[in-house]
Formats: sequence, C-alpha cells, structure tokens
Amino acid sequence: MYRIITGLQACTATETASDRTAARTPCCGSCDRVRIEAHLLSLNADDRSLRFSAGVVTDDSIRAYVARIRFGHDMVLGLVSQRGLLFGLAHGCVYDSRGQLHVEAAFSVDAAWRGFGLGTALMDAVKQQAQNIATDRTALVGLCSARNRPMRRIFESAGLAMQREGDEVHAHAWVNAPSSAEPGQRATH
Repeated sequence: MYRIITGLQACTATETASDRTAARTPCCGSCDRVRIEAHLLSLNADDRSLRFSAGVVTDDSIRAYVARIRFGHDMVLGLVSQRGLLFGLAHGCVYDSRGQLHVEAAFSVDAAWRGFGLGTALMDAVKQQAQNIATDRTALVGLCSARNRPMRRIFESAGLAMQREGDEVHAHAWVNAPSSAEPGQRATH
C-alpha cells in the first residue's frame, strides 16, 4: 500500500536508511530534499539516464537538480510507503512560455516498485494538479528518450500526443481548467 503526497506539509521527521520502520509524516516540500535526493541517487546509471533523458548523470548533477527544485511553485509529488519510504517521485516543472502556462512532467519509481501502474498514478496526479492550476488551459508536456518505453506508455495512457525527434520523444496535451470544459466534454484533449 502507498499514498501520493502532494503540496507543502509540515515535516516532522526525516527518514534515514537505518530507521525505516519508525512512524513518519511524509511530505514533498523543501524539508524533503534529502529524501528526494536519496531516491534519485539510488537509481542505477541506466535508470538515471532514462529519468533525466541524458547520457551519464552524475551524483553531483542529481544534487544540483534537487537543489533547484522550486517547492511551492513546481508540482512535487511523492509515492510514500506505509513505512514513510519515498520510492517514487514526479516533478512537474511549472513555467510560462509566450504567455502560456506549461507543466513539464518527469517521473521515477524505484526498481522494486515498477510494474504496478505507479508511474501512471503519478502522471494522473500531475495531470489533475495541472488542471487545478489552469486559468484557461495549461500545456502538459513531457520529454523522454525514445528507448524509454515505460515513459512512452505513461504519456500515451494520459492522452498526450507524441512526436519523435531523433533519439527523443516529445509529448504534449492541453489540460483545461475545470470551468472551461464544455458540459459533457472531457477536461483534456
């Protein structure tokens, strides 16, 4: 069993590798940088390459990435076990491009937890939050390596249109604000 943690919450404790069974109040806020960093650092070289759509991703690159996460602005969602272990992460980087709000989604799930639809659950949560912040509509975008089949399946199941450009796949969908959808119409297209 797991739960998706969203938004900023008061962090009462942090988890260490030697204390995984103690009670925790998990959060995905700035107080969670250590757990997020530990999760990303635990990915093997191939998983890091797929997660960041890059070649070699060093420990220092991951630390710099985590330091740049804009908690309170970006969407940072975590999959947290009953023991409080962060084993999955979605980062929806929120930005404006030519007056249009965009959310670029990226995901990672620990190897032992893959194959249970958790990446799709994270994508659905990011999509829902993108819909909630949309004033009219928001561009939900993603980028992955063409060899990243799980990520391509997640984009496809979320209804994102995909276009291959060399070794990369670019995914895109518009997410409408709840009030901007026509009656009987889906919120995304």
